[in-house]
Amino acid sequence: MKSGPPMQEGVGAASDPNDPRREAKGDLAEFLLSLIQAFLRTGYYTPDHREAKAAKEGLYEDFQRLLKNKGEMTFLARDDPDGKSVLIEGVLPEPHQLNSVMLKGMAEIYTPKFLTFLTRKDLISLTLKTAMSWQEFDSFIDLMGEPTFVKTREKSDKERFVQALKERGIFNISYIFNEELLAGEWAIPWRSKIALSRLKKDFKMVPLYQNLDRESLKRVKQQIIRDTARPILNADVLYPILINSELAETEEFKASEIDEEIISCIGDEMVLQVVQALLNEVRGQVKGESFTRKQGWLAKLLASSLNLREIEEREPILEELYKQKLISAEELPKAAQQRIIRERHSEKFLVRSELYLMEFDRIDDSSKYVQFVKFLLSIIPELIRRNRYKEILDIITKLDHHLDKETPFSAYAEQTLETIRSEKVLGALKAKFMAGQRETCLGIAPIFLKLGKSSIPHLLSFLEKSDDQLVIKSAFETLMQIDPDAVNTFLHKLDRKEIPTETAIRFIRALGETKGEGWIKQLNHTLRACLDHENPRLREEALWAFYKIMGAKGEKLYLALLNDAEISIQKSAIQCLGRINSQAALQKFHEILKTVDQAPTDGVKQIEATLLNALGYYGNIENFGEEGSLEDFLLEMLKRRLSLGPLRFIKKNKTTMSSGAIGAICETLGKVGTGKSRDILQKLEKLDEGLWKRKAEDALTKIAERENDPQRDAGHP
Repeated sequence: MKSGPPMQEGVGAASDPNDPRREAKGDLAEFLLSLIQAFLRTGYYTPDHREAKAAKEGLYEDFQRLLKNKGEMTFLARDDPDGKSVLIEGVLPEPHQLNSVMLKGMAEIYTPKFLTFLTRKDLISLTLKTAMSWQEFDSFIDLMGEPTFVKTREKSDKERFVQALKERGIFNISYIFNEELLAGEWAIPWRSKIALSRLKKDFKMVPLYQNLDRESLKRVKQQIIRDTARPILNADVLYPILINSELAETEEFKASEIDEEIISCIGDEMVLQVVQALLNEVRGQVKGESFTRKQGWLAKLLASSLNLREIEEREPILEELYKQKLISAEELPKAAQQRIIRERHSEKFLVRSELYLMEFDRIDDSSKYVQFVKFLLSIIPELIRRNRYKEILDIITKLDHHLDKETPFSAYAEQTLETIRSEKVLGALKAKFMAGQRETCLGIAPIFLKLGKSSIPHLLSFLEKSDDQLVIKSAFETLMQIDPDAVNTFLHKLDRKEIPTETAIRFIRALGETKGEGWIKQLNHTLRACLDHENPRLREEALWAFYKIMGAKGEKLYLALLNDAEISIQKSAIQCLGRINSQAALQKFHEILKTVDQAPTDGVKQIEATLLNALGYYGNIENFGEEGSLEDFLLEMLKRRLSLGPLRFIKKNKTTMSSGAIGAICETLGKVGTGKSRDILQKLEKLDEGLWKRKAEDALTKIAERENDPQRDAGHP
């Protein structure tokens, strides 16, 4: 670079030491200053004067070095809301304002001067190409500064300027006068107007090139279009150029050629953005208004480009073009075409599925039968996608019927069923089933059942891998109907603790929801075995599953578990006994609660709330110890262990009562209490303890509801 003023922190954006383009911006700033000074100085001196030569010294070399592998740089003069500005394109990846990259102090001086320089010449765009020779570059600097061309606002001056360029062999530039701006009043971006205007102007300049053969002319045309499109970085600017390319066409260069060349030279991401811009425009049109001929032409060009590039994201956007009727099905990728055919066939089948299957029954020709089963196989993936499981089941049922009848087509029916049993179809059903949606599971389970033993590996995998209770339950119930031996094998693995604990817990939880009346003996054995497992969580799940299946028949087991070492098991056993209204347990509950007043152990304290809560399942027992009814017992317990003073809630020193136990008494009184409980509940309600305050409020509400409805019996909650 030619030496100039020191950089200091003066380069606008390049002054940031962390800017990865700091050096490039610094080089650009120095070159711009030198170039503008050269334009201005040559206006004061003749071309052979030493000052004019000094202004140009080393400038061409700096130009070539700065734009190495870039092709060209462009100055754009435009009116912004804040005033006129000059943009620089082509050197850095994004456009930059001139005053943001020039040296500090120099921008304030030379930006206005350069703006005036361009304005007097009526230029809104000026492009310098690296294809310029040194002589061409040198002559161009001289020409731009000549006093006779200081102003080129008039038509005659512009004509003289153009003639001078031609005479001095200056061809590797591009420029647009203000009057040449196309689409001036149109509602498209200013940058799009500049690009269209440049295309039009540069196309007109092509005849200035002498002795161009057809191939050379084609290369020049391609270069003009590519040079115009290269600096454009977003589809909001590029799409209006494409949709309005007719403005730039000439007799030799047609709009269609412009569109084709632009689309061929832009990157994959830009192609996708342009397609999206087209779709947005079409969707935004008035309802019922068809797309324009130009929109259709661009859609086809873009679709062809997407297919040739094999862009990964192309299929959904191509399908959207198809849905908007901008392209035909034949312009989609093969896979998309086949999917659309399947969708059409599926829609026809779903409208008249019963008639289709009746026709299937009437076929008496083997070739027609084969053709029909191919049709059915082709639509099954689409039926799965649409969750149309009843129709899939109808197809399988029909094929089973043909197989059982031993018709001439039984072999074809068997082959078709084997295809349905394959991983491709069953795997798709498996993926849907694993999602755990209730309607989906209910719809697919009969299909697994119909397909029989081929479904077993999938159903077993659900038991071992799914963490969804509905999936496990549905799989287990279906498996019980298909192959009891497979179920037994799985249960034996559970008995022998060969299944990972978390998997076993999920499975046991699902067992409690199954309808397996014929399996009670086996399940009873398995769950009892699980109750001896070392993992407390698994044992607790096994107890609850056992309760759901056996109910009151498991009373002896629940009573025995009251003495279990694990508090969580004791609590679950208490709840099971309460729910079955175990009279044998009732006496034990009373005895345990009495010990709370006397010499409570830590274990008793931990189960107290659960015991008090379980009593609510019995109703208001009339004789519950010497206190009288259950309600009397609970009220006496509160009075004995708590002081309900007018000012605050004081716990007596003799024994303490946990907030959980107080809340449990409130909850039970809500189920069995009468008006006599109201006073103490109201006192509890007024206290600030959140847990029992809410429970007391709920209890008072339920007692009031029973008093207002004589048919409600507090003894039977």
